[in-house]
Amino acid sequence: MTYQTKVLPKQLKNEEEGAIKRVHLLGPGLEAKFDELKFEIISKIDSELTDSKNARDYISQKYDELCTKIQYLTELDATVSGFRSDVKAIERQIIELSSRVDDIEKRTICKESPSVASSVLGHK
Repeated sequence: MTYQTKVLPKQLKNEEEGAIKRVHLLGPGLEAKFDELKFEIISKIDSELTDSKNARDYISQKYDELCTKIQYLTELDATVSGFRSDVKAIERQIIELSSRVDDIEKRTICKESPSVASSVLGHK
């Protein structure tokens, strides 16, 4: 069983001050090394934050582009569906008109048939 100790802010401040004093006792060269290390760590964190922000911006941009494409494709699908409905309606109208024309042709042939038959029989 491990015990976790709570460090109070006052204790933390005292520990930091103690660490700083120890570094000062070891010499300015060591202090410079710690400053350099601190600078490198902060630079690395800043670089990672910038990279993370750029990645987030890139992903957001691509997401927006994807949403735009989806919206466009949805509208295109609606347009194509409308065209299909129109073509089917026109097809039904053409079939209906064709049927009417066939009926008219049949009636016309039936009306002309007796006159053709009488002229063939010799009524000149």
